[in-house]
Amino acid sequence: MGIVLRAAAAYWILLLAVRLIGRRTASQMAPFDLIVLFLFGGSAITSVLGTDHSLTAAYTAICTIGIMHIFVSWAKARSIRVEHLIDGTPVVIFEKGQWHERRMRWLRLQEQDVLAACRQRGLRGMHQVRYAIAERDGKVSIIEAIEGDSDVEREASAQ
Repeated sequence: MGIVLRAAAAYWILLLAVRLIGRRTASQMAPFDLIVLFLFGGSAITSVLGTDHSLTAAYTAICTIGIMHIFVSWAKARSIRVEHLIDGTPVVIFEKGQWHERRMRWLRLQEQDVLAACRQRGLRGMHQVRYAIAERDGKVSIIEAIEGDSDVEREASAQ
């Protein structure tokens, strides 16, 4: 029973830690980010299994973590609050020519991350962007400015 409780606790602790780390996807992670995640997993498994290195203990821990994941998925499907707590919500980080610097600091995003998303869309610069949104999975979505979009043109000319 101890392995089940430790595995369940490790699941929740790791879930919280990953939420606190931020929204970067695996493709955007620096090597340091990956090292931290592997260390989290290694530390958790050591604390879950303790001195019991049997196949039964490992299987019990894996099943417990799987059940915890199913439970969280079930809870997210039934409650928008739980979904927002676990997965977060999209955050607008650039809007009509203005950076939301406070939100970017909170998400630990840099302008270069957004500019890279622009280049991937084939855009030359932020003057072609109406909105940049940090999605729940860590990717940056770009909403292009429409030609003749007076709000964006006005903001760009003011800068």
